[in-house]
Amino acid sequence: MKFFVYFAQLSIAFVACRLTGIPGSVATRHHQISEQLASCRAQRLINALLLGCGLFCGYASATTPSENCAAALPGWTENAVKKISLNLGLAESRLLVCNREVLAAQHALEAAEADRVTAGQRPNPNLTLGASNINLHAGVGAGPVQDKTIDSSLRLDQLVERGGKGVLREQQADAMVKAARADGHDVLRQQRLLLRQNYFELLFQQARIDMQREFVRYAHESLSAAEQRLKVGDIALSEANRFRLDEMRAQNDLRQAETDARKAQLELAKSIGAEASAFDIGVQPAKLPDLDTSVFPARAQLEQRPDLVAATNRVEAAEAARELARSIATRDVTVSAQFDRWPASTVNPQGTGNSFGLYFSIPLSVRHANEGEVKRAATDLRIARDFVVRVETQAKAEVRLYLNGWQAATDRVARIERSILPLAREVARAAEFAYSKGATTALDLLDARRNLKQIELDSAQANSDAGKAWAQWCASTEMTTEVKP
Repeated sequence: MKFFVYFAQLSIAFVACRLTGIPGSVATRHHQISEQLASCRAQRLINALLLGCGLFCGYASATTPSENCAAALPGWTENAVKKISLNLGLAESRLLVCNREVLAAQHALEAAEADRVTAGQRPNPNLTLGASNINLHAGVGAGPVQDKTIDSSLRLDQLVERGGKGVLREQQADAMVKAARADGHDVLRQQRLLLRQNYFELLFQQARIDMQREFVRYAHESLSAAEQRLKVGDIALSEANRFRLDEMRAQNDLRQAETDARKAQLELAKSIGAEASAFDIGVQPAKLPDLDTSVFPARAQLEQRPDLVAATNRVEAAEAARELARSIATRDVTVSAQFDRWPASTVNPQGTGNSFGLYFSIPLSVRHANEGEVKRAATDLRIARDFVVRVETQAKAEVRLYLNGWQAATDRVARIERSILPLAREVARAAEFAYSKGATTALDLLDARRNLKQIELDSAQANSDAGKAWAQWCASTEMTTEVKP
């Protein structure tokens, strides 16, 4: 069973990567929304298969996370320095079986299903055995045990629930199971968003390290050239010191970039349960889909967002809980049947022999009528309904906000790469040429280099921000029907 689940997960991830290069772009789409949403929803379809495989196969075999996640995932490639090269599709295939928040949500679903079993159970009867009227002074008489002068009793008690309490408990538990399942989808949605954001952050930090190393190499070469010119008297000591300061600053920037990259590696490793190999993880570039600003989910689709589905299911559970609290007014009855045997003897001629008894008991609402439970249940229902309104409002706002954010990030990338970065490179080349001819000072040259360095970092940061904005947009439009097992 474990091998089957494992093989299925890897096969699905492989097909996704072969088709798209990143999660997205298979042709599973709702007719109300244009092709743009498919870029996000393709990965959700993949995760639906993974989630269904995990729910119906993987977790039924009681597989622990450590069994699947302790070792490096097959399919990860290692280069000569033992660095793990990870793509986005493979990282997300590991998310389902290794992310601790997702696994906790699965356990919460199992707990809700256990509560449903409990809710469907009716009260068990109670069996009571007793012996009384034992007179130690007069004795219990002669003869066999069944003729001893002891009042023996056997009593059976059964609570009979009235007012449909059992059915209401089942309805409440069913709603909580559906809410727990939707919570699992929502946790998966949020953790996928976090993983993608961590992925693009690490991608930026890798680019930043590469740039800083190039800046260090360039600063070192410039410093060597400046020192040679200082020896022959072409430049002043103050001008050479500027190159020394620039080289030391580049070294510090590289060290800081390496530190930030380790933090990003650890955050990504947490998302995929690979903390032990965190500092060996590297990520590959991921191509984002084109932006289509006309895309917007319909209201009926937005209502299928996992967090909104979970909130709606909790309203159903609260309604059942309110009716259950009201049903307390219909009093339950305890029915009892008793058999007594009290033989008569010369020691105790007052024995009654065999006798039967039938009893009924009901609670008396003398001091209260469970008003507190009814009021609390009604308040919980109002809270649940208010929460649905809040979640729905927030979901609508997020869709608009993240679509605008993705559009702004895409525009920023285009502006930097098409206009600002080429211009900065041209300015830097002109400054290098002018300095080589003695037309400008070292300060002007270093300013041009720093400006180019900052713009190149801005370009890498803008691409990372665009990836994060795409991830937010995908998360805001993810529907439960897309990940339903």
